[in-house]
Amino acid sequence: MNRLVWCLLVALLAIAMQVRSDDNVVHSTSGPPAEELQKDGQEEQQDAREQPTSLVKDDEHVNQTVAFLANIQQEMQQKRTQSEKAIADNRAIQEQTIQLLVEMQKEIQNHREELANDREQISKWQESITTNQVKTANVLMEVLQNISAIQVTQNQTIDVLNNLQHEFHAGSQQAVVGFKPQPKVNFLNYWSQSLPNTKSEMSKQRELLMGIQNTYESRIEQLERDNENLRSTLLGVQLSSYRSCKDVPMKVSGKYNIRGNDTFSSFVAYCEQQKFGGGWMVIQHRFDGSLSFNRNWSAYRSGFGDVSEEIWIGLERIHQFTREHDCELLVELKDFYNNYKYARYSLFSIGNESELYELKSLGGYSGTAGDALTGHIGMKFTTPDRDNDRSDSNCAKSYQGGWWFTKCHFAFLNGLYRNASGLSQEIIAWNDFSDDYRGMSFSRMLIRPLN
Repeated sequence: MNRLVWCLLVALLAIAMQVRSDDNVVHSTSGPPAEELQKDGQEEQQDAREQPTSLVKDDEHVNQTVAFLANIQQEMQQKRTQSEKAIADNRAIQEQTIQLLVEMQKEIQNHREELANDREQISKWQESITTNQVKTANVLMEVLQNISAIQVTQNQTIDVLNNLQHEFHAGSQQAVVGFKPQPKVNFLNYWSQSLPNTKSEMSKQRELLMGIQNTYESRIEQLERDNENLRSTLLGVQLSSYRSCKDVPMKVSGKYNIRGNDTFSSFVAYCEQQKFGGGWMVIQHRFDGSLSFNRNWSAYRSGFGDVSEEIWIGLERIHQFTREHDCELLVELKDFYNNYKYARYSLFSIGNESELYELKSLGGYSGTAGDALTGHIGMKFTTPDRDNDRSDSNCAKSYQGGWWFTKCHFAFLNGLYRNASGLSQEIIAWNDFSDDYRGMSFSRMLIRPLN
């Protein structure tokens, strides 16, 4: 670029000098008359006076040209620098992209290997389950055979007793018609000798039956332990967390990691995979009264209990989950007489903490327990330390547990675990369950995404 600029400058100077030389040659070769010579002399003098001005103008023009060329050179240098920088940036981006692609390819390969290992392990577990089922069937066959043998022995014992009874009646009749007493004495001797043997045989049979029963129960317990260990191992294989229990590929009930949103991190929940098509997440569970539900606002907001035992999963988690998914609600109930009923609602969601976790929506009801929850729609959540109900007093204090109280409740699943009946009783209540408003021995609330 520098050579090109200097070549142009040299060319311009050469052209300017050539033009001047041609003018001088013209003036020197012509032979005008004296007047013309005088006139030419005057013109030459005039040109001589004007030449400095012309040279200044030519110099200015040359300087402008040089400055213009210098600006062009500077702009081209800047563009060249920018181009080199852009090329370097593109190369860096390409290198990063290639590195990311290589890492992604490695991760995909590792994931494929893990999936292959999981499939192989699941296949082994399925074979193990089949083996356990075969063992169980064999045990049952042995039990049935033993029971058949016991029945045969019992029938034999019954026959012996029937024979003894017939002989006793025969001996009695002989005594009545006047036979000699000797047969009766013989019969009594036979009875006294046979009865201990019969008792001994029955005792042996009873001991044999008890031994068979104990063996059967021990084998069943062992099979249950093996199945539980297998189930725990199966549930322990979790490649990642899931958006909901509905997305869990293994249709086995148990604990799973549920992926939260930006506000809530992942958390552990119990997924019910058998009832009503599966895919349900347990948000509340009562079954033995081992966990106190008479707690403050902070506890109900964050949750308490163990997901595999009695549990309240937490209002904030319920809100975040029902905000992210359109959910339905399932309520399962049992009384202290083991009567089971359920209530199902086609929609369920609650508000955030600033809205006091209001029960915002509750869809259409279906089930067998009766619709006791619809009357709580629009209610704020109340705890002993946060009175948000419509009663003059704090319903959570009166009934010892947090809930979406009105004045005070038609349904209240966080009450005291008591076998009592009556509208004013402090119990786990679902008023439509029975006419005597009895307390529940079991309650479970489950939610599931609609899509």
